[in-house]
Amino acid sequence: MDIATLPRRTQAQRREESDGRLLAAAAAIIAEEGYLAATLERVGERAGFSRGLAGRKYGSKDGLIEAVIRHVSIRVHAEVDRATAGIADPLERLLALFDRFVELAERDVPVRAYFVLFSAMLANRLETRATFDEIQQRFGDRIEALVIEAQAAHRIPPALPSQHIAYMIGCLLAGLAIESAVEAPQVDDPAALRADIRALLRRALGG
Repeated sequence: MDIATLPRRTQAQRREESDGRLLAAAAAIIAEEGYLAATLERVGERAGFSRGLAGRKYGSKDGLIEAVIRHVSIRVHAEVDRATAGIADPLERLLALFDRFVELAERDVPVRAYFVLFSAMLANRLETRATFDEIQQRFGDRIEALVIEAQAAHRIPPALPSQHIAYMIGCLLAGLAIESAVEAPQVDDPAALRADIRALLRRALGG
């Protein structure tokens, strides 16, 4: 097909593409070099745009960081949706969520960037704390909903409050993700490690 006959992209499509490239560039810089390295100018250049585009789009570095955080959250929920689709047993869905999240923390650049930012937020009290709280609460609620469903199906004993179980799982996920984000010594076989941790979690939950 001749390039002249290709359909022209709409303004919304062009905006979506530029957003995707800028957020991917920001995540890559953060994952590789840390929070301080992700200036608006560097992000624009890394994405292949002008130095000022990120500033015009997001207004400030805090605005850019918030956009990255929300972008990663949407990505993680979508990946978890795919990992848990078609699994009827709520405990198995919970374990599939756990496994997919840990895999993302090991391999996915935007997720690694999220936890680099999370660590920076804890250390430096960044202005994005409220956004992190919102995102963490949403994912925690998703975990707790699965715990409640598994308890109702007698797949997890009801002796402990669902909120406490969800908190334990969330802390385990965050700890594993932060370890990956700070590039701690990696194990030889990440898939085997995930399988072992999943087996330990299954045993702890009584499944």
